[in-house]
Amino acid sequence: MRTLRLLLAGAAALALSTGAHAADMTMDMKAPREPVYRCDITGFIELPGTDICFRVGGYALVEYYASEDQWDIYNTSAAYGIVPDGHTLEDTVGMYAVGRVNFDARTSTEYGTVRAFIEMEAYDDDTRTGGSFGLRHAFVQFGNWTFGKTWSTFLYLDASPVYADAFIVTGDNFMRRNQIRYTQEFGSGFSVSVAVEDQNYLTPAAISAAGLYATPPAPNFVVNDRNEAPDVVANIRVDGDWGSAQLSGAVTNNRFREVSAGGTAPAPLVGQQTDSDLGWAALAGLVLNTPATGEGDYFAIMGMYTDGAFQYNDNVFLGATNVVWGLCNTAVPAVGGCIIDTVTAWSVLASFTHNWSPTWSSTVGAGYANIDAPLTVADVTAVNFASDFQMQTYEIFGNVSWTPVPRLTFMLDIHYGHVDFDGTGTFGGVFSPLVANPLADDNQGAFAGAFEVKYNF
Repeated sequence: MRTLRLLLAGAAALALSTGAHAADMTMDMKAPREPVYRCDITGFIELPGTDICFRVGGYALVEYYASEDQWDIYNTSAAYGIVPDGHTLEDTVGMYAVGRVNFDARTSTEYGTVRAFIEMEAYDDDTRTGGSFGLRHAFVQFGNWTFGKTWSTFLYLDASPVYADAFIVTGDNFMRRNQIRYTQEFGSGFSVSVAVEDQNYLTPAAISAAGLYATPPAPNFVVNDRNEAPDVVANIRVDGDWGSAQLSGAVTNNRFREVSAGGTAPAPLVGQQTDSDLGWAALAGLVLNTPATGEGDYFAIMGMYTDGAFQYNDNVFLGATNVVWGLCNTAVPAVGGCIIDTVTAWSVLASFTHNWSPTWSSTVGAGYANIDAPLTVADVTAVNFASDFQMQTYEIFGNVSWTPVPRLTFMLDIHYGHVDFDGTGTFGGVFSPLVANPLADDNQGAFAGAFEVKYNF
């Protein structure tokens, strides 16, 4: 019995010892507990083991569109794409999907919040798998500074109306540019932003003059000369319970060179066919809350003027064509004189948004733009003359949106656009060669519509 008691006591001691060691091993395998960093920004989560607040966002969107024969909505969503008396080769009905995703990371520091933001987007219409991601935004914010690609400092996005993805309304703009920006707030809602932005946005171009001002004969052509200065852009803004207002301005340096077919300066004026000219742009806008008509209702209006800086209002035709290039001074090439004039444009865009209920809303609006490019190619039959290129375009639209649950919206959007070339290039009653039929009407209107389903996350 004594031997049995000794054996039982030894077994118990061994079991207790083994259990203790097992418990020690379990405790040793656990990682040291990291201090908890708490995010106080709504919608953000903490990345474990870091001081970073993080959020993933974006949306899935499907667009169904239809248009009259003259308006190629998918490739030219702005009203200036309407072809007078023309027939596009694109589908008049179609659909496409859009996927957008963004990543927002923020950290509180002694210098204020440090932020990194990236947004990518892909379109696809008729392939099994397609629509590779394109970069929309990629920037860093440090205190009052912003570095990277994001909305141009010139823009006033608050005044941009609500409408479907298939369209870009006349007089609206969505430039995203690489830049360095500084923003200073002064209290009472006032702030000022100043930036230097990449001058090569949309690759500004020169359009050639014709007739007496014609450029040297082919195969010479005009290209961008090297630019040694970025665009300078600034805005002053005020926000209040009543709404907001903004004034913006920009200056750009247009530099071009006439080259031969081989891309070099043509003989005998080697390296001398260059010219430069400053362009500028201005914007003024107002967003006014109208609580008398309903909670969340507002009226917005925005006007822009560009002179040799068409990229700041590029959704009204001609892309970023900034200057008219004519015959250079061949007698004294150093004098230059190749830039005859600048392309000017002005536009105005107004809209009103009304909330019928917490789930139903509507936006109606209209935009108008006028473009003038003096002494450009206008009529190939007018050998000794050059005419101005002039165009007016306007657009009227209205839509209704239903948001049955948060972040999910169904929208029906109807637009009417109209272009008028004001008899541009007329020589003997013949319309300019901007369309295949030189006897076509010089003005035309067309309807288009879209049904959009969008879920934000």
